[in-house]
Amino acid sequence: MRKLAGIVVAAGLVVFLSAGGAWAFKCPSLAKQANELLSSTSSNTEKYAKAKASIQKGEDQHKAAQHAASVATLEEALKTLRTP
Repeated sequence: MRKLAGIVVAAGLVVFLSAGGAWAFKCPSLAKQANELLSSTSSNTEKYAKAKASIQKGEDQHKAAQHAASVATLEEALKTLRTP
């Protein structure tokens, strides 16, 4: 029974760690998309300032290995940029 519990814990740990790796690769892709949209937005608007700050925050979170937070922040920046 203890051996089975150990296997279950190990399998859960592998899944958890591999999911973190997937988030790590998503951040740069989202940042690139957001920066491309930002470049086509007028720089003297509130939308531009808000999106630029979110992109910077998302990139900082990525560098700090806070990938889930980075993805959420960068997705918010994309949502801001896509809103008319």
